[in-house]
This record gives sequence, C-alpha cells and structure tokens, in this order.
Amino acid sequence: MAQVRIETEIAATPEEVREIILDFARYSEWHSTFIQNINTIPPGKNSRKLLQGETLNAKIRGVKLVPIVKSNSSTELSWYGSTMGGAFSGKHYFQFIESHVTPGGTTFVHGEDYDGWMTWMFGKGIFGIKRSGVVRMYDGFSKDVKARAEEMKKLKDGIAKTQSDPWVKL
Repeated sequence: MAQVRIETEIAATPEEVREIILDFARYSEWHSTFIQNINTIPPGKNSRKLLQGETLNAKIRGVKLVPIVKSNSSTELSWYGSTMGGAFSGKHYFQFIESHVTPGGTTFVHGEDYDGWMTWMFGKGIFGIKRSGVVRMYDGFSKDVKARAEEMKKLKDGIAKTQSDPWVKL
C-alpha cells in the first residue's frame, strides 16, 4: 500500500473548513485543477447528510469516478474509489482536526491510502514515478482550501463586527 498525506494549518475552525469541503457546488469558485467536480447521488442531496455506503459522481483530473462514501463525520469525509479495473484504487480522505499549533484553527489532513495493483507508482523510492505529481496536486488543493477558509473567516468576522458596531472600519 502507498500513502499520500498532506497536513495544512488553517486559521479557521474545523467546522468552517469542513463546510468548505462539503460545499461541492462551489469548488469551481476557489479550485480549478485537481478535483473538477463532485456531485451527490441523487443530484442535489445535502452533502452534509451523506451516509456510509452512498455514492458520489466525481471527476478528478479528467477521470470519472463513482466513489463510495466511507465516512462523513465532524472530523472526516472519506470515500473509496477505483478506476481502470482496480489498477488505481484507494481511500481518499479529508480530516478536520482541532489544531494544537494554530489557536482556534484546524489541522487539515488531505490524503489517500492506495491499494490498487498499480499502487507502486505512488510509493516512495525509485519506483514511485507518479508520487511527486500526486503530492503536488494534494498540496495545491490543500493550499486552495486554506486560502478559501481563511478568506471566508475574515468575511464572516468582518460581518460580525459591522453588526455589533456599524461604524467599524474594516
């Protein structure tokens, strides 16, 4: 098995970061490279209410997938997907952990545990010919999540300030 795991510190609460991840319809507003789209089945189902065993429609780097939800809790969203006859399979996950580094923030963990028969391509070492590209994609997505979460947090905090003091200068 090969694993890719990226940890990113975000100055927003785990709930706020989770909300961004679950808002599939708005991904195109803040991310345009790795995950092209994710849709619930049936379309329009509330992603916050996804249950283990339900499926999604996803397009990731041009590849269409129908992954199965493994977990959807306050601390993790994960799914299991497979393509090309099981060559590339794995559990993809997003974790929202209360940060011990960023006060009031989140340690956002984005990763995948690969188990398909072509897994060696994502492993460490000389045979992991695709690993660096995958790490860059996951890191880029995580940076986009961080930027979006921190931008939304500033907006939310700014609105709260103006509601308590309409003369405050933002």
